Amino acid sequence: MAKKDSVSQSGRMSRRSFLKGSAAAAGAIALSRTISMPGMRTVRAQGNSINVYYWAETNNDFQPVLDLFTEETGISVNYTVAPADYLTHQQLVSTQLASSDAGIDAYHLDDFQVAIYGAAGWLTPLDGIVEQGGIDLEDFPTTLLTDVSSWDGVLYRIPWGNDTELFMYRTDWFEEEGLAIPTTWDELLETAKALTTPDRYGIALSAKNNGVLGNDIQHWTNQAGGAINHLDAPGSRDALLFYKALFAEHMVAPASTPQEDYTSVLQGFLDNRYAMWWTWDGFLGTMRTDVDFWQDQVSAFIPPKGPENNQTTTASWGWGVNGFSEKQDLAAQWIQFIARSDVMKMMIARGRVPARMSLWADPDVQDAAPSSVFLNDLAASGDAVKARPVTPSIQEIYDVAETNVHAFLTDQKDVDAAIADAMAEINPILERDMAGG
Repeated sequence: MAKKDSVSQSGRMSRRSFLKGSAAAAGAIALSRTISMPGMRTVRAQGNSINVYYWAETNNDFQPVLDLFTEETGISVNYTVAPADYLTHQQLVSTQLASSDAGIDAYHLDDFQVAIYGAAGWLTPLDGIVEQGGIDLEDFPTTLLTDVSSWDGVLYRIPWGNDTELFMYRTDWFEEEGLAIPTTWDELLETAKALTTPDRYGIALSAKNNGVLGNDIQHWTNQAGGAINHLDAPGSRDALLFYKALFAEHMVAPASTPQEDYTSVLQGFLDNRYAMWWTWDGFLGTMRTDVDFWQDQVSAFIPPKGPENNQTTTASWGWGVNGFSEKQDLAAQWIQFIARSDVMKMMIARGRVPARMSLWADPDVQDAAPSSVFLNDLAASGDAVKARPVTPSIQEIYDVAETNVHAFLTDQKDVDAAIADAMAEINPILERDMAGG
């Protein structure tokens, strides 16, 4: 899976290789509770304490949250910051949980990890903790709770952040060309043509076969009535053909699209090479912090409607409890604390949107996390967000889909062969997951 932060994707092992390693980890010797890996740091405390594991912080913005927890509860926190590289992070967590290690009490988890670890029985069900703490689940987007924080109807994670894909666009170029916001794929194509010049492209696409392509596959196929795990749906085929035509036929995206990832596209956007980009909302905050680029010339809009719907992709990171933890009562206090609105609001120091919908209209949140304004618009527009499909083997499915679709995008296979080859591998994976094997 590709992550939402602009973290370098270089040097990553394939998902399939990783998954094989994760399966082998179930029989591995338990890791030491003081694990040391490159890129990871640990803050140790003494006395009555819990151990929490937080992904990819780089600037100590999380420390005030820990200090407030200790001040209110008297419980100190042994704080481990995970490696920024996602697969390194997941390999470490998978190995710990597969070996029943109790050294970490609460984990910061993404969507895919909930399905993998929840199905394996490695996480603590949170329904009792939610009820005891009076956590208002109605303040969270339903899809973040039911689709990506639960497995088999059991809640294993409290969403903490909200990541949603929006269409970023250059307001100055739209104004210069007298263009309106596109509302359909046909209008999007015409708008992209009008914005394409010898110096820039109308739209950016991220189609590198290293995790980012999977997200592009999912959001385009979904709008056509398909999905990354159902590439044989008629809408999926139409979406793949449209996607490729944007760069191969209409040339409103660069010919290098199959080699482009989030890092290269972001740099291209900052270099004034792209007019539109359907991507994770957090990149709007990233652009705004670039003082050499930002002149208030970038905004966002709800994605235009495809053949079936105008949905966009939503996802989240959140907090779960290690099922092997010997401090379940303390971990429950952590979950109840971290789910509070005032605590969740503190995460905007990272420029990230909190998961609670009531915070999206908060002026402080809108100022620090500018994409929250558009998430409010999405929430008001009805059924406009959809989580990525999640199963215990979803990473393997993404890997298969990416490999075959990339072969189509680079003219190694035609679209029908790419779909057939992908589904020949994906269908047995889906059957295995449905059987619980």
